[in-house]
Amino acid sequence: MTLRIFLIDDDTSFRKLVKLKLKSFLSEPQFTEFGDLTSARAHFSSLSANGEGSPDLIFLDEHLPDGRGTDLLEEEWFTDLAVLSVSSDDAPEIPGKALKAGATYFLSKKSISEPLFEPLVRGVIDRNKIQKELTLTKVKNTVIDMVRTHIGTLRHEINNPLGAVLGAAYLIEHSSEASPEQREAAQLVEKSGKRIKHVLDQICEAMDQEAEMETVLKADQHVYHIPGDEPWDEKSKTSSEKDTCKDET
Repeated sequence: MTLRIFLIDDDTSFRKLVKLKLKSFLSEPQFTEFGDLTSARAHFSSLSANGEGSPDLIFLDEHLPDGRGTDLLEEEWFTDLAVLSVSSDDAPEIPGKALKAGATYFLSKKSISEPLFEPLVRGVIDRNKIQKELTLTKVKNTVIDMVRTHIGTLRHEINNPLGAVLGAAYLIEHSSEASPEQREAAQLVEKSGKRIKHVLDQICEAMDQEAEMETVLKADQHVYHIPGDEPWDEKSKTSSEKDTCKDET
């Protein structure tokens, strides 16, 4: 799998060294390079506007011609991204500032050639992947909970008037004063009402049990198959059309 790696550093020699080291243990890394904060900002702005994918790893130098790497971190361009903050400056406050601003890890430029570099990079990339998966799972669960609540509300709000409709249909159907046409209409209302109740009950049950419902094709639309319905897909639809043709002939 191709890994997208951004190198934000004005030192071209360092960027070449990083690329050589990464190519020695990563499969098909794809590099995008920036020599200053301005070009990096412009690129990330275009990524957001075009909806393009984010990089898998970012090397961010602390000292750049137009500012500091921590400035870019604090602007929250790199939220939920793996960022290795790097610097040749040995000032003791730099690592702490970088991590506080949002960097995943701080690395002295001298450490690029050390044996620790490979497992560190792999660990940062893997950690970021796991974090993204956890975030997606959390979002998915939140959406499911919201849908479950909406469906439960819909079921409650429909069942109340539906009960009144079914009751009225029953009274008309069994009334001695109702005409045959009225009884037939009441039977149709009762059948349709029970159908609505059945569909709502089945959807709520599937949501509560987190069961996967089979999709079928109805009226050229992909919908969920409701248990108790006759199977209906493109194949059965075609067969039905063939039978109709036979009957006509």
